[in-house]
Amino acid sequence: MGYIRLEKDSDGIVDLIFDQPGKTVNTMGAEYDEAMRAAVTELKDMVEKGECKGIYIRSGKPGQFFAGGDIKELLEMDLKPSDEKKAEMYNGVMQTKAPLRELETLGVPVAVGINGACLGGGFEISLACHYRVAMNGVQVGLPEAMIGLMPGAGGVVRMTYLLGMQEAIGLISQGKRLAAEKAQAKGLIHELAESEEELAAKAKAWIKANPEAKQPWDTEGYKIPGGYPADEANQGLTFFGPSNVMVQTKNLMPAQNAIFACVVDCARVDFDTAQKIEGRYFMHLLLNQISRNMMTAFFVQMEALNKGASRPDGIDKTSVKKLGILGAGQMGAGIATVAAQKGIEVVLKDISLANAEKGKAYAENFYNKRIEKKRLTEEAKSEYLARIKATEDYADMADCDLVIEAVFEDRKIKAAVTKDTEAVLKADGVFASNTSALPITELAEASSRQANFIGMHFFSPAEKMPLVEIIRGANTSDETLARAFDLAQQLGKTPIVVNDAPGFFTTRVIGKTVSQGAIMLEEGINPVLIESAARDNGSPIGPLGAIDEISQETAYKNGQQAKADAEAQGQKWEDNAASRVLDRMVNEFGRKGKVHGAGYYEYPENGQKHMWPGLKDAFAPNGYKEIPYEDIKDRLVYSQCLEAVRAMEEGVIENVGDGNIGSIMGIGFPAQTGGVFQAINAIGLQAFVERAEYLHQQYGDDFAVPQLLKDRAAKNELFL
Repeated sequence: MGYIRLEKDSDGIVDLIFDQPGKTVNTMGAEYDEAMRAAVTELKDMVEKGECKGIYIRSGKPGQFFAGGDIKELLEMDLKPSDEKKAEMYNGVMQTKAPLRELETLGVPVAVGINGACLGGGFEISLACHYRVAMNGVQVGLPEAMIGLMPGAGGVVRMTYLLGMQEAIGLISQGKRLAAEKAQAKGLIHELAESEEELAAKAKAWIKANPEAKQPWDTEGYKIPGGYPADEANQGLTFFGPSNVMVQTKNLMPAQNAIFACVVDCARVDFDTAQKIEGRYFMHLLLNQISRNMMTAFFVQMEALNKGASRPDGIDKTSVKKLGILGAGQMGAGIATVAAQKGIEVVLKDISLANAEKGKAYAENFYNKRIEKKRLTEEAKSEYLARIKATEDYADMADCDLVIEAVFEDRKIKAAVTKDTEAVLKADGVFASNTSALPITELAEASSRQANFIGMHFFSPAEKMPLVEIIRGANTSDETLARAFDLAQQLGKTPIVVNDAPGFFTTRVIGKTVSQGAIMLEEGINPVLIESAARDNGSPIGPLGAIDEISQETAYKNGQQAKADAEAQGQKWEDNAASRVLDRMVNEFGRKGKVHGAGYYEYPENGQKHMWPGLKDAFAPNGYKEIPYEDIKDRLVYSQCLEAVRAMEEGVIENVGDGNIGSIMGIGFPAQTGGVFQAINAIGLQAFVERAEYLHQQYGDDFAVPQLLKDRAAKNELFL
């Protein structure tokens, strides 16, 4: 059976059916290209012979329409091809476009029935159809920008001609996915249906009623909505748009730049010339390292994580019906908020009923804000709140499937709540500690069933942050790990899995860039340059601002706890720049962080935050020290990458994808790099080692090159 089947009905309408062999979804790659060219050639012959009155495009896979381009195939292309090879690649792009242009100009009506997700290449196919019918609730759109690409099979051109420049730029550059109902309101979908049978009926009824159908842009006198680039009304868009895009992306995301330029350029010319322009911009991104980084992380590795790459094999999928949460502070309340939205019954316990009720009120406030933004109804809010039971009684935890402890980062408190909860929890109940740094194996010593004890590190605010770091203790069972993994996905989060060690993976890695911020501050480097370097790298916040958000006081207390732990284990504790700077900020200057209104930054009630002027007198009384700006930037990035390699060398992290996705989604590592390991790949292993050795010589042991990296560099063995 081939990729495409053609089946003609008694009315002369031909069904073009996508059904890629051996795949659960249809993808746009070499197999599609060959099949589509052959199918359109056959259809053209049928039309010329009067044997085809219309074409109905559909999927042969129930509930699945088309998944888009074959990214793995794109990643196999050479990044630096010869001119001859580059011309061959461009011709290949244009050959993919050609059958869709032929299809929409065959002279017969073409309709599509969208029975499932229709994204990327799938939606580009749909846009080449004269009429689009979609099932209620399915998603459509062109999300390529989210993985560093842009549509390359006519999507930019058709979206621009259909909706106009302004709307096309917004939808494509943000990679928006629209529910079919919203897509219909924008004119991207013509009609909705409740079943695949209704899809076919409505599409074929339209075909019969519109034998002379054409695309809007192929009708005489058609004008692009909103006007053309040279029109006076669009001068603001064309003149200031490029700089606005660069400001929003820090000029680090080539896809958004290319999409803006392509849309405007396509609107300047005729449709077929625009197709060539789109092809050139698409080729530019295909050969761009940043695009490769993002495709690797956000498509290949993310897909693998979502499919359970780090989940133990051979264990049935589970779901939590009732979730217990210990601690109704911001973290516990945030977890309760999202769990209730996902249909899970929640028992939210704190030391008093009043405290537990405050946690529930946190959820209510979050839901109210969504109502104000018209993203939630009052009925839904009532339904969610009814699922959250505030309590002060451990007995209410008795029938919970899994309990998450989200109390203070204090071993004694965590040990006490572990024992009190297990005294009532059912025998197969899982106990998860939400801690950002305390070793899970040691916390599990308070448990009478260590096989059922695991770490689930949520990120704040838990109701918004997309990542959960799952930490396997020395005695954690495969079943417990699988159940924690399944819960994370049930909550709509992306789980990564690491093995137990101080700081786990994310806290350990971000700790290095935060430490570098403190070290550079103590060295007398201008704090404005430190923060600017982080932003120029693509980080959402600088290392000094990050500690302000956490709070200097909390970071100081955590440091004191780490010191006490080390000394209790007979280890020698050595002060470092980070601990010294925190000590001075908290105890000497009384600057305890954003929540207290004063940290590295000032936080005026009426006005924007700005750097505390006292930092110069405190850390550089004789004037700021100057080092190369590139060194400041690289110290913030290389320190994290090297620590990630050490964590892999020590067995803390085993899956490269977990490290890449965890670093971006959990700690704000620059997204355009593709993550801590992909950043090394992109720079080149040997080049990375040489630069790290220079930084080591200049700035200390944080930049010492692990043997694992030296060995891989010698063999040019990438982190994959």
